[in-house]
Formats: sequence, structure tokens, C-alpha cells
Amino acid sequence: MAKAGLMILTQPLSHLKSFIPKLIEEAAVVVSDTLYVCLQPGQVAPDSKKLPIPFVQPILSTKEVRNFTTELYSSGSKICHNLDVRVLLSHICPQPGAYSHKPYNLKNEISVLLSDSEKLNDLWKVERLTVVDSLKASFTNVYQNIDSHLIKIDQIEKTAIQDSEVLKTYPNVIIGGTFDRLHVGHKLLLTDSSLRANHKLTVGITDGKMNEKKSLWEVMQEYRIREENVVNFVKEVKPSIIIEPARIEDPFGPTITDPDFQAIVVSQETLRGGNMVNEERKKRGYPVLDVAVIDLVGDSCRSPDEEEKVSSSSFRKRLLGTLIHPITMWPNVPRSPYRIGVTGGIASGKSNVCKELGKLGARVIDCDLLGHKAYLKGTPAFHEIVKEFGQEVVGEDGEINRKKLGPIVFSDKTKLEKLNNIVWPAIRQLAENEISQCQKDGVSVVVLEAAILLEAKWENMVHEVWSAFVPRSEAVKRIMERNKLSEADAEQRIDSQISNQARISQSNVVFCSLWEYEVTRRQVEKAWNLLQSRLTAPTTSTSAL
Repeated sequence: MAKAGLMILTQPLSHLKSFIPKLIEEAAVVVSDTLYVCLQPGQVAPDSKKLPIPFVQPILSTKEVRNFTTELYSSGSKICHNLDVRVLLSHICPQPGAYSHKPYNLKNEISVLLSDSEKLNDLWKVERLTVVDSLKASFTNVYQNIDSHLIKIDQIEKTAIQDSEVLKTYPNVIIGGTFDRLHVGHKLLLTDSSLRANHKLTVGITDGKMNEKKSLWEVMQEYRIREENVVNFVKEVKPSIIIEPARIEDPFGPTITDPDFQAIVVSQETLRGGNMVNEERKKRGYPVLDVAVIDLVGDSCRSPDEEEKVSSSSFRKRLLGTLIHPITMWPNVPRSPYRIGVTGGIASGKSNVCKELGKLGARVIDCDLLGHKAYLKGTPAFHEIVKEFGQEVVGEDGEINRKKLGPIVFSDKTKLEKLNNIVWPAIRQLAENEISQCQKDGVSVVVLEAAILLEAKWENMVHEVWSAFVPRSEAVKRIMERNKLSEADAEQRIDSQISNQARISQSNVVFCSLWEYEVTRRQVEKAWNLLQSRLTAPTTSTSAL
């Protein structure tokens, strides 16, 4: 069961900095979902006579606070990848005397309280219910029967020198990014920007052509989800400011249409883009923005073929071979053998995926070969094709000449649809016959290799849909080389199929064969091992299979 926790840290941050890994490790033992961190250095627990009062007191927004927060997020990503760390920011301000208390509206119910304060721990033992009431004055959604854990921190004689320089803040701050699958790099960017914004934070979120420049953009979360994740994060950690998302489809977004921004926060990687923004603002007579640069975060989990920094593209690469969409169990599909439908566009690498699955123990049924059988002279499909397209598509051997038929149907979508309506039902029946034989042979997993699986609506004859894809430009290149076609003809072949995005949106597992063969093989092995886990694990719902 998922548990959310609240960690209140009261000791000097310079003292706590070396203990950050310990803080994260101890939190991970009792918290499995979200860890909210409230920094209260120098604050002491009130006595029972003063309760209930808000626990959250304002602290000065300094570089030390920002650096500690950065270290906390970075350590959290290295030590416990499943723990969603969120540092609360509204009470961190450049003028604590002007702070107006407002409870943090937390989305997850707090069931665990963690603290480094002996005094708070002692007070909890005596006045637990009263302390809970005080917590509720500062944080919404606190569980009445919340547990408490003391994190013991060793005392040292001296603390490190504190960096008490106050962070410069601005009424309106803007940032930009893809924000795909919100990770620690995004959290640091949003946190630094939120600390600098004292009125409004505008977050530009890329879409359209801007995303197509990114690696594996085809498996990127849709805009709605990315926007929702950004808004929810900022609203939780700093509800005292306005969060305004903006869809951006060019390198500048609202930075060159709105003169009222004062600062932009960028990473080292996007500093050049921030400078370009200021050049454009100068041309329009707008004030130049202050540019704040944050450090990139190293990825401790990266494989040799991934980026050194924490990046969304690495996260997307790790999705390959995993279950990305829930499984729908069709009532008409027998449980055994378990059916995997493998599909993909032309030159996508689906045959290599099937070849590897065959090595791992699956029985592969090639629907392209079955398609040849469906065309054979004397079959019902043969007679319908001749009736529809004429005797000229029959070769000298009396069989359908697919080289003559191809140009006719690929140049006319109506004719292609007529051919599909003839051939696809015939192939499906042949496939079902093959699967029935696999059942008699005691085969446990059958792979149906079918380029047109989704177009033909065959997803309701398999348990899972697995898809292979490559970027459009790579597919065009492969078709030209393999089929000796012109670029225009290669693009025509691709355009006759559904898009990568449409195929991925209907798939449970996806692979990308863009890189060397060994990378594809590892993706398939990962998918196979996860499939075996699903097949052997007890399930209570079809979506969890």
C-alpha cells in the first residue's frame, strides 16, 4: 500500500547536508509514495501549552536553502528512484516578516511524520493528538492516526559556513521544457524557478514540431498529462504563486510576445536558448530578462548508451520493452496459448523482434506468409481479387502478380481498401487455424507477426499488442536501400500505413530498432522476461495482467 510522508527538518542545513543520504534512506523504509519535505532550520517544537498552532514558520530564501534543496533532490534520485520527493517552498521567502500563513494543500494523505527534532519527538509522545491538530493547521490531508519516526542525526561541534546570500526574486518568471515524465531534473528547474517567482511562474511546455526534434518523441506523454503534472507539482510545493502553463510550438513561446517577464531560468544545456530569447526581446524593444542557470543532474542509473545527465529521452528509452499501456482481455480469446500480436510499419524491425522471440521460446506465425497463401489460385480471395481488379493482375503462371497489383492499390486508397477487405479476413482465418494447431502442440506463447494487425482490427484476437517502430526519416532511408525505391515512393508506402503515434497509442509494449541490433535484442529480452512475470503472477484484474 502506498504511503506518503512528511519530513520536518529543524537542524541547521549546513549540519544536515552531510546526512542527506541518511535522511532519504530512513524515509524510504516507511514511505513508499511521496515524501514532502518542510525545511524549518532553527525552529524548535512548541510546548503543549501553545498547541495547536501552525508548525510551518517562514524562513529566509537563501542560496544555502536552494543548494540544500538541490542536494536533497539529487540524492533522492540516486538512492530511491520510486520515492517522489517534493520540497515545500511557500514559507521560504526573501522577507519572512511579510509571510502570510496558508496551509499546504497536499494531494496525498500524510500517514507518516519524520523529523530530526528530539523536542518534537518528545512532544509527540505526550501530546500526539494535539500535535496532529497543529499539523493539520499547516498541511491539509493529514491522517488522524499518523505515525511518527525520529531520524537521529549525530551532533558535531562545528557546522559548515552558511551561505546566507538572499536569492533575488521577481514578480514574473518563465521557464520552458518538454516535462515528459516529471523527473528530478524537472523538479530542480521548477523548484529553482518557484523560489525566484514571488507572484507568477509561467511554464512553457513544448508540443508539435518542437517535440519531434527529441529522441523517441513518439512515446512522449501527451501534452495534457505533462501540463497536469507540472501544474500539480507547483501547486503543491508553492501554492502562494500563480502557475500558468503555456503550450509552445516554437523556440520562444510567450517570451517574445509578453514584455512583463523579468527572469528566465535555464539549464546549462539551454543557456544558448535563453540568450536567443533576449536577442529577440531586444529587437521588439522589450526589457532584457535576467538569466538564471541551474546545474544539470548526473544520472547514476544510466546505461552506456544513455545520456550522462538525467533526461526524459533516457527515461523514454527505458520504457522500450516494458508494459506502457494496460492490457485488455478479450472474452472471446482463449487463455491458452497466450497470444502476442507483433506489428509495425514497413522497415520498422518487427521481423527481427519476432526472430528474437522465437529464440526465447515463442511460436511465431508470419501473417505475411499466410497472405501469400490467401492469394493462391483457387482460393476464395483469389477469385474476388480477379473479379475486382481484372484479369491483368494475373501472371503467366496463373497466380496473382503482386508486382502488378501493388502500384494499382498503393496509388488509390479506395482500391487499397477494397483489396484489404478481401484479403484480411482470409488471412485472419488462416492465422486462427495456425493458432489452433499450436494449442494442440502445447505451445504456451504464440507470436502473430502482422504488419496490418491494427489496421485490420485484429487486436481483439490477441492478448497483447507489441509494436516496433523507427522514426519516419529512418524508415524512408531503409525502404529506399532495401526495396530500391525512390524517396517519393518510399514515403508513399509509409503514408499508406497508420502513423507511429497511432500504432504506439494502441500498443501494450513497444520497441525501437533505431540503434545496433544488440540494443533491440535487449529490449526483446526485457519484454519477454516481464511477460513471463505477468503470466506466472496471480492477478485479480485484467488491467493488472
